[in-house]
Amino acid sequence: MKIPLLVLLSAALGLAQSASRTWTSTDGRKIEAAFISSTAEAVKIRLANGSAFEVPLARLSAEDQAFVKAQATAASTTGAALKEWPRTISLADKPEVVIVREDEAKKEFVYRSPHYEFVCDSKLGSNVVREFGRMFEATYELNCQLPLDLKPSPERLREIFQARLFTNKSDYMDAGGVEGSAGLYSRGGKALMVPLNSLGVRLAGTRVTLEQNPNAQDNGTLIHEITHQMMNHWLPMLPKWYIEGSAEYVEMLEYNSSGKFSLIGLNRQVKAYAENMAGGKTFMMIDLEELMGLDGGRWSAALARGGLATENYGSAGLLTYFFYHLDGKGDAANMIAFLREVENAKTDAESEAAVKKHLLRERSFAQLAEEVKKALRKEGVTLDFFPPGKNAPKSAAP
Repeated sequence: MKIPLLVLLSAALGLAQSASRTWTSTDGRKIEAAFISSTAEAVKIRLANGSAFEVPLARLSAEDQAFVKAQATAASTTGAALKEWPRTISLADKPEVVIVREDEAKKEFVYRSPHYEFVCDSKLGSNVVREFGRMFEATYELNCQLPLDLKPSPERLREIFQARLFTNKSDYMDAGGVEGSAGLYSRGGKALMVPLNSLGVRLAGTRVTLEQNPNAQDNGTLIHEITHQMMNHWLPMLPKWYIEGSAEYVEMLEYNSSGKFSLIGLNRQVKAYAENMAGGKTFMMIDLEELMGLDGGRWSAALARGGLATENYGSAGLLTYFFYHLDGKGDAANMIAFLREVENAKTDAESEAAVKKHLLRERSFAQLAEEVKKALRKEGVTLDFFPPGKNAPKSAAP
């Protein structure tokens, strides 16, 4: 039964106690309720007391209508985790983008694709957002479909992933951006921060232009940071090397601007990655006991001192590749078992035990290092190991 919206809002405002989001009618009335489903004409919502109602879309705010449209699109396009490693993952078409709000006075412009909300301080328009939005949606799809079953979901209390886009580099830096970075994921801020030039967007007055082939390095960095956001709910549970290594792995894959990731010829891709990181033929990898024992503080301290970014990130990326494709039967079964156990771990001790059980599997770090070196050599990657101590010891970390 359809109930007039004014009656629904008046009755429900006093009943809702806990809600998933705030809905606003075209006359400004608000209600707290959870989204259930939608049709082309209406949305079904549930109040905190369990009552469900159907509301005509025409009587909801533009932002609410955009939210409902994005939910419907997301439901039809989200890919489930595959059982085997894919060869390619791509979007069928450009993602649909809706304009949520374009407020010139407040300099606030909000656009939504199926799984992302883009908040910008300049007007871009849906066509421009649709072009660069493919990278965000394709990275989401990749992280959904990898057989790791990561189950990407927005941060707590968010209904959709958010990216904050900055016209000026100075504003990006003031918000916490890093010098020289193409983007940065802030878990505390529950948003990915991106300067517009990293997306190939150029503004000349009120005119917006979009380069067809933005800098490839920017693409890789953004894909890395988007992957961090996709894994936001995993970050407190995972060791630092794997947090970075999993994002490095996605970054090393071939990506083109049509929204396609290719995993064909992975040995060629990992070889190119290692040689790029090494600046030559032999990559010097961090001692594995040291690498796998790094916490966030020691990792950050090493980067702040300079000189270790390449070695730490590259080592994490190559070790992740090993556990995905070369360890055991080469089907990532041990890593998947590790993730399933960590998913249910309640303490750091349980997570550390899962590393020993599924990743080390009674191997010493020296034995694991020999296996990594031998397996990657077959992929065309030449590597050696630094002696222990490249990073500061735990006692010296801030």
